[in-house]
Amino acid sequence: MENQLYIGLSRQMALRRQLDVVANNIANMNTAGFRGERTLFETAMEAGGRKPTDRIAFTIDRSTYTDLRAGSFSATGNPYDVALDGDGFLSVQTPDGVRYTRDGRMRRDADGQLVTANGYPVLDDGRRPITINSEYSTVSIAADGLVSADGDVVARLGLSRFDNPQTLTQTGDLLFEAGDGVEPRPAPDTRLVQGKIEQSNVQGIAEIGRMMDLTRDYQAVTKMVDEGQDLLRTAINRLGKSQ
Repeated sequence: MENQLYIGLSRQMALRRQLDVVANNIANMNTAGFRGERTLFETAMEAGGRKPTDRIAFTIDRSTYTDLRAGSFSATGNPYDVALDGDGFLSVQTPDGVRYTRDGRMRRDADGQLVTANGYPVLDDGRRPITINSEYSTVSIAADGLVSADGDVVARLGLSRFDNPQTLTQTGDLLFEAGDGVEPRPAPDTRLVQGKIEQSNVQGIAEIGRMMDLTRDYQAVTKMVDEGQDLLRTAINRLGKSQ
């Protein structure tokens, strides 16, 4: 009886974790450059009915990983916006160090620096901030990241890739952090498309369907736990009366 309770509770915790992840994906389905997340679990002993569909397993929450599939592109008309076609990332400077992003929404701030939508300086291929003087009127960003203003070369955007992108950690503001010992490499195969941004790779209908399935599973497990508790109470009552 207690095994069934523990297994049911472990499954409820796993489902709650999955629901939180799916809810966050849905909330960011229209956020440019967002990457959906998935959960990884491991199963151990099982409990439940005789039918395979009625059985559940003790669930161990292993980790969460990022779905790095590309999103679709949409035109913005902003010459500072870029969409990344390939596995590269833009490099940006934050108060906590260099971070990496697929969010290509950029602008020129009051000091002429090229910054992200959140105000973080975008770095060139030498990890230096990029400044575009106010005297320039027309900005062009080539497919290889070369930034020109009125025909004058200003800088080249720093594009980085990673041998194992799953080692990156999402830190908020659509930024990724490279862990200790994880070194970025040049991303020559990543091409930039000026005037466009990459949308979230979350598929809204699929995520909503996944949430409905998880909700039904949670209700089924709750019912199983309740029934197990009822059986336990009944057994205790009968044993008490037999004494």
